[in-house]
This record gives sequence, C-alpha cells and structure tokens, in this order.
Amino acid sequence: MKEKKKNFFAVLGHVLSCVGEAVYQYHYRLGVFVLRRLRRLGRFLSRVTLKPRRSVRYVWLVLVSRPIHRFFRRIWRMLTGIPAAYRGMGKDLKKNPLLLFPWLPRGIVRWLREHREAWFSMGRLLGPVVGVMFLVTTIQTWTGTEFCLALSYRGAELGVIEHASVYDEAASMARDRVTNEDDSFTVDVVPTLTLTIKGGKTPLNASQVCDAILRNSGDAIAEATGLYIDGDFIGAAQDGEELQAMLDGLKEGQDQFDKDDPDQRVEFVQDVRTEEGLFPISTIQKESDLLKKLTHQTVVEKVYTVQSGDVFSRIALKHDMTSAELKALNPHITDTNRLQIGDKLVVQRAQSFLQVKLVKTIRYTETIDYKTQTVYRKDKEEGYSKTLTAGKEGSKDVVAEITYLDGFETERIVVSETVTKQPVTKVVEVGTKKVAPMLWPVPICHRVYVGYSSSHRAIDISSGPVPVLGKPAVAADSGTVIEASTGWNGGYGTVVKVRHSNGLVTVYAHLQTLKVSVGQRVTRGQTVGLIGNTGRSFGPHLHFEVIRNGVKVNPLNYVKP
Repeated sequence: MKEKKKNFFAVLGHVLSCVGEAVYQYHYRLGVFVLRRLRRLGRFLSRVTLKPRRSVRYVWLVLVSRPIHRFFRRIWRMLTGIPAAYRGMGKDLKKNPLLLFPWLPRGIVRWLREHREAWFSMGRLLGPVVGVMFLVTTIQTWTGTEFCLALSYRGAELGVIEHASVYDEAASMARDRVTNEDDSFTVDVVPTLTLTIKGGKTPLNASQVCDAILRNSGDAIAEATGLYIDGDFIGAAQDGEELQAMLDGLKEGQDQFDKDDPDQRVEFVQDVRTEEGLFPISTIQKESDLLKKLTHQTVVEKVYTVQSGDVFSRIALKHDMTSAELKALNPHITDTNRLQIGDKLVVQRAQSFLQVKLVKTIRYTETIDYKTQTVYRKDKEEGYSKTLTAGKEGSKDVVAEITYLDGFETERIVVSETVTKQPVTKVVEVGTKKVAPMLWPVPICHRVYVGYSSSHRAIDISSGPVPVLGKPAVAADSGTVIEASTGWNGGYGTVVKVRHSNGLVTVYAHLQTLKVSVGQRVTRGQTVGLIGNTGRSFGPHLHFEVIRNGVKVNPLNYVKP
C-alpha cells in the first residue's frame, strides 16, 4: 500500500514539472516575439522619420545655430582686437604722450569700422529685446500712474480733486452757508475739470473746496463760525469763542442746574454744532441777535378751562396726551378726581427754539414686593387656609438718570439696581378637598323671606306652609359649639354658634330654647335649639349666618332650600 502511494506522488510531481516547464517556454517565446516586433517597428520609424529629422537639424543649424555662432565669433574678434590696439597705442605713447589725443578718436573710429558687421549683428539681436523691455517698462509706468482732476473755478485754479462728486458736495456746502434771500450770491454749477497726473499733489476734500469756492466768489466773504441746529444753518458769528460762550451760558442758566454738582449735567435737546470757515458777510450776525433767535418761543403756552362733565383722563385724551403727562404740566393739581368747573389746566407748555434739558443722577431705595407661594393640601377641605411663612418685602438701591425739560421730569432711566435685602416669599397652604353641601337648617320650612344683602348679611327662614315657632333648628354640618347663650346678645336673642372643621362658623339666632351647650360636639342634622322670636325679631323665624375667615358671606352659597 505504501508503495502505491509513493508511485502516485512521483507521477504527480512529474506532471506538475512538465506543466511548469510548458508555461515557462510559452512566456519566454512570447517575450522574444514581442521584442522582435518592437525592434522592427523602431527600424521602420527610423527610416520614415529620417528626412524630417534631417530637415529639423538643418533648420536648427542654418537658421538658429549658425547665426548665433557667427554673432559670437564677430564679438570675439572685436574684443580680441582691443589688446592689439592697446599695445599699438602704448608704443606710440612711449614715443610721444601727446599723441594720445589725436590717436584716441581715430582709433575708436577705425575700431568701429573694422567691426561694423559685429555692431549690426548685435543691433539686430539686441534691438528687439531692448524694444520689448522698453515697451514693458512703459506699460508698467503708465498702468501704475494715478490720475486726478485739476479743478478751476471762475478762471482760478483751486487744486486737484479725486472725483467730480467732491465739487458737487462742496458746492452744496457753500450754498448751505449762504442766506441768499436776494439771490445775489451764486455758485457755478459747472466748473472746469482737467485730467492730470496726481504725482505728489494732495487732493482737496469737500470742505477745502467749499472754502476755496467762497474765497473766489467775491469780496463779501469773511472768516467766521457758523451755527447749525439739527443740521440747519442758523447764522454765523464773527468770534467763535463768544458764540461758544453764549451757548454755554444758555445751558448753565437753568434754574435747577448746579455746575459744582458732579451728578448733574445740561445738554441741548437738539443737535447743536459750530463750524469755522468762510461765510458771506450777509450771514454774519451779532451774538445778541443769534441769542434772540435761539430763545424766541416757537410754541406758545395753551391753557384749558375745565367745563361741566370734564374728568382728568378725558381732558388728557382730548389733547393727545396721557394723564401722567397732563399731571406733570399741572403739578398744582393735587387731586385729579376733584376738578372744579373753571379750573385752569396747562395743556401745552411754551417752548423756545433751542431747548435745554437737565440730566440729574439720583440714588434712592425702593422696596421689592414679595411673592406668594401656594401649597395645596388634598387632606384639607376647601375654604381652609393657613399661612406657613409670612412674606417680607425686600429693598434695593437704585441709581437713575432723570431728565428735566423746563423744570419738569420727562424721562427716567434706571442705570443700575443693587439688591440690599432679599424679599421673603409668603407660603400659604390651602385645602382642595371637596366639601359636601351643608344641610338646610330648618327641615320643615324652605322659604327665605329676607335674603342676603349688604345691610342684612344673613338669611331669615320662615313663613312656610307650617308654623316654625317651636320647631327644631338643626346643625348644618358637624362641628363644635363655641357659643350657646340666652338674653339680648346684641339683638340675636337666644343664639348658637358652631365652628366646623373647614373653618366655617354657622350662627342660629332668635331661638326659643337651647338644645346644646358650649364645647359640645354636634353632628350634621342634630337639633341645636327650637325656633323662637327672641332678641330683635318681628315674628318667629330662624336668622342663619355663615362666617368664613371672620367675614359674613352669603349662606345660599353653602346651603340650598
């Protein structure tokens, strides 16, 4: 058996060796075949491209290589001729040094003539290169050049500007500076503009062009300080410092302003600015005239006379303001609910052209209201309420800025708030358990002949189909008797009071006889007394009350006939 296995593996090895040899021979012959074909293709391409390659070589040698070779050979001969000429010049100079001056120009001319072809070749070769370099340099120079506009106005050169819009803005500024009621002052709409190279020139801005326009517009121009309010030109003053002093005087002249108080400052309501420049003399005014213009009243005071049927809020609404704004205009009105016919109310305060406001920083302490948290108890009946934690107010320090206009507060802005004492939340527990309706206290009678009102905070039960005198009055709910007494008792007569578990108290008055005593526990429907006519009563009946948290409430919310 072992012999058979050995023969099998021997045969298998021989077969695999033959297969491997066949694969090797196949790939070897395939490689030889491919190499032969590639060599034949190379020889074929060499024969086909022989003439084109010779043509390219000829073009290179004839058109490119040979001219360059000749050029450098001529240059070389020209350069090698310099030492020989130098040696000849040296021999002549040894004989006579003065021969240098006639020899030098003749030698240079002769040297240039001998190598004329070299110079022409150099020119033909380097000329295009130099031309291209010159063209590139020119383009770079002109593309990097900055241009601007030279401005001429009425024949006078004012300078250069970046854009034509600068002149338009300057012309508009010049017109705004002019009070031109008689149309004597004009500004040319179309100036003379010429394109020029900027170089080291500094372009003018609109303000500088405006000054230049006014300077070249005639002799009626002077240096002055212009006054602008909300962008509108008001007038010009000769002395800018006096104009500024006048404006400061308007601000510091406020009645409530104390310049030594760091918590106060005064400001103009409008935007006020001054600008120095050239202004027509016709616009220059005295400081006193400007002061009159700034302080004259543009809004006059209006007063409203209270008529029959007027109320404070309706008067404010009629004049398009809130009640608080109307109250600020009339601080003398202490009680807005007591207006008298003929009273005078200011509904519009006089205002000057230039208004000044006083801003004052104040500090005060303000209380913080506490919050109430309700805890609901399912085991307590509705109506039960108990305070677990008493609420306490907190406090905070407030810094605010108050704006006063004409002495009246017009705005208050809180700058900061610092809590100095945290409030304590009030915690109250209340019952949510549904309470069964109370029992009707007079079983034999269900008629209420005097109901609950503001003057009679109870119900009177009587005048039923049967007489109620001597009939039982029963407890509306289980509870504890807290009062059971006879006598007048403030008009109640013989009376019983029962406190129930939900905190309510029921009262049974004008009884004839008591059936319970103080401290006794009674059940729902138990007789507490017999109905009578005692106390302040005008006939037999039961006076029935329900008291919740010390307040008498409508019993019909708890009992039903």
